[in-house]
Amino acid sequence: MAGQDMDGGKTRGYDYVIVGAGAAGCVLANRLSEDPSVKVALIESGPDRNSKKPLVKMPLAMVTFMAPALAFLGGAKFMSWFETEPEPGLQGRQIALPRGKGTGGSTNVNGQCFIRGQREDFDQWRDMGNTGWGYDDLLPYFRKLERFDLVADPQSARHIKLNGTPIAEQIDKNYHGADGPLDVVQLRSVNPMCDVYLEAAQLAGHSLNADFNGEQQAGVGYYTFTQRNGERLTAEGAYLDPVRNRSNLTVISNKHVTGISMDGKRATGVRWRDEKGGTGETNGAEIILSAGSFASPHLLLLSGIGNGYELERFGIDVVHDLPGVGENLQDHLDVTLEYKAKSTAPYGISWKALPRNVLHVLDWIFRRRGVFASTTGEGGGFLSSVKGVTRPDFQLFFCAAVANTQNAAGFTGHGFLMHVCQLRPGSIGKLSLTSADPFEKPSIIYNFFRGQSTMDVLREGIRMARKIISQKPFEPHLEREVDPGPDVTSDGAIDAFIRQSVGTLFHPVGTCAMGTGPNAVVDPATLRVHGISGLRVVDASIMPTIVSANTVAATYCIAEKGADLIKAQTPGGA
Repeated sequence: MAGQDMDGGKTRGYDYVIVGAGAAGCVLANRLSEDPSVKVALIESGPDRNSKKPLVKMPLAMVTFMAPALAFLGGAKFMSWFETEPEPGLQGRQIALPRGKGTGGSTNVNGQCFIRGQREDFDQWRDMGNTGWGYDDLLPYFRKLERFDLVADPQSARHIKLNGTPIAEQIDKNYHGADGPLDVVQLRSVNPMCDVYLEAAQLAGHSLNADFNGEQQAGVGYYTFTQRNGERLTAEGAYLDPVRNRSNLTVISNKHVTGISMDGKRATGVRWRDEKGGTGETNGAEIILSAGSFASPHLLLLSGIGNGYELERFGIDVVHDLPGVGENLQDHLDVTLEYKAKSTAPYGISWKALPRNVLHVLDWIFRRRGVFASTTGEGGGFLSSVKGVTRPDFQLFFCAAVANTQNAAGFTGHGFLMHVCQLRPGSIGKLSLTSADPFEKPSIIYNFFRGQSTMDVLREGIRMARKIISQKPFEPHLEREVDPGPDVTSDGAIDAFIRQSVGTLFHPVGTCAMGTGPNAVVDPATLRVHGISGLRVVDASIMPTIVSANTVAATYCIAEKGADLIKAQTPGGA
């Protein structure tokens, strides 16, 4: 039975009210509204209709969203900012934690890199008691959601080769889909420095891998991206825009959800406040939180669902004592090596490169190719820091420019970056309340380099990355290492650099972990919040452990499977 929503004097009934229009929320809005007999509301705190906006469409514009020097371009309106508490393992340093805002969520602002993760990641979920969430269970959903260009249109990437053979001829189609809503593609234009990197990596002893989403992840190669015709493809563009005209789907934008309305232990709706201070409530038979690993647990806590002792401290009535809410926070650790180039092959602004940069502008305007169709992080790899161990524990991103998400000045001159990302850091953090005021940001702490979290993987990863850069193919291009600098070689010096510069890759997960144990928040069979009727969580927060890759692909997959689980049950049922 649908709930009722009073809006401007008009009564609307909803079977499903989805909170958050990011990757998961857009998938759910699409899939649940396929049934014309149910009514779906999608509520988002930010603006709607972002997928066609120039700053969102241009892949290179990702550097503008988080770079203060480029705030004048308007990227800030797509962002919501959080921050860690002073981290004891980082000598009290705090880390900025950006999230996307508006329909499309963080897919409006991310690096568009599409990597699923390792078989072992998902099999670990299954072995932790989450039946139905192993790799073989999820592969059909990964295939369902994607339109992989190397399968759907092999001619589209004939220009990209490994070992002289087009990548399209090296793909196992059994691992990919060809008619899903999300385009996963090779870049239209690849900087020649990416080929330099791959040649050097081979000389350093690493094998090529044509498909990080295929049978095995280990090796080096080109990344694939969520783009269409050279433009960024967001969750809104892939899942929401094609179904906007369905009469049973309502998108409600610029409404900040402040809490979940409860009738005993049954969720009945969500309360919100708009930009002008107006308040309202949207009711539904089923409430689905897809607001992400910070906002979803925050809403549960504000609504009286969480650790009872903590809730009482802030004067919040305890609806259900569920101690796992906000616990189990995990993210990827990342450090960046910076190099100054003596050639103009990397992207950058200089007098010598001026003619080429003019051509890049024209190439974007007329063909959607060139640097503006790139994120600069075109190639990378998955390697193991432990000799003899085949399962990768760190990831490389080779960026053919020195500009990154927080360094807009890096466009001046020529250079390149090598990111070293620890895939399974072992640190377990926590999100908790600072106030009962829904507009007060929660407390977030990751506990990096405490407990089971060490610097061993990052330290060895830095050394292995340097070995790649030291190979002969880089000689015509490399002038010097800028950061951390050639004198930083000892364990202690490298550790000091890591502690001083390490950040996250903005991949928070785990704060509403699915499972059956005492600290689990959602039921893996239904994604319903334990102990509460009519309330589910479907987003990256339900991951019990972080995947060994960029997390957006797994989030899309969670939502696809979640939609099937939801459709198999009666809206609002127990």
